[in-house]
Amino acid sequence: MTLDLTAPTSWTELTQEQLAYLLKVIATVNRSSIGHTYRSREDFSAQVAANVATRCLLHWNGIRVITPYADAWLLAHDGEEFIVSTGDLAAAAAMLPWISRLPEDPVRLDTIDGAKAVSADIEDDLSFDDYLACEALWQVWQSTQADSLLRDMAAVLYRKDDIKLKEYEQLSIFYWWAGLKAMLSRRFPNFLQTSPVEPAVDHVDELTLRRSMDSQIRALTKGDITKESTILSLPATRALTELDALAREYEELNRKYPSK
Repeated sequence: MTLDLTAPTSWTELTQEQLAYLLKVIATVNRSSIGHTYRSREDFSAQVAANVATRCLLHWNGIRVITPYADAWLLAHDGEEFIVSTGDLAAAAAMLPWISRLPEDPVRLDTIDGAKAVSADIEDDLSFDDYLACEALWQVWQSTQADSLLRDMAAVLYRKDDIKLKEYEQLSIFYWWAGLKAMLSRRFPNFLQTSPVEPAVDHVDELTLRRSMDSQIRALTKGDITKESTILSLPATRALTELDALAREYEELNRKYPSK
């Protein structure tokens, strides 16, 4: 039996149904891996990615797993059963290498708990104030991994204070913001020079974080506190455009007039 398998080639090609299914599988596989021993973090990541990719590839092509069969698998498609070796299945799953990587562009579920999301790229759809709030929550999440922080981000991004998230929907907030940060880093390279997901740290200094946010606001208001509410209500991407220009000008001055 010959099957022509098809699959998305990136996060951004996923339909809403495919994205939801992928997130559910990632959540399920991550949960089932708890307590298992792996040789290294890299081995864990590789095995999880292969497991997720295999499940998604089969599901997206309407293939059902019936049972393991010796060193192979008994599968079914359109009522017809067939056997595929573990090696062939692994080779097919290699069609989805992007699953093991974070999105390079923002992807998100359109709705969660009946609430509609802001635009994935937050273009003219998220205020600078809300962006700063989400970024602060994200930075703290990097060190705490606290589920409540992703829920608080979802409340902003879906404009619903009492939003309730399933496990995979919570995971979707992580992937959305990671993809958004990757995109914004390319769009505003002078101001945003860090990686989308910063290395985990034991503790985030909230005072330093607050000062960083305040310095961004002050750079835009030029120290005029009467302009603060106006600045915070700007579209986030408009504020970031100005911050990127200021950062570029600062770098140009440093190159032109290097400190001795």
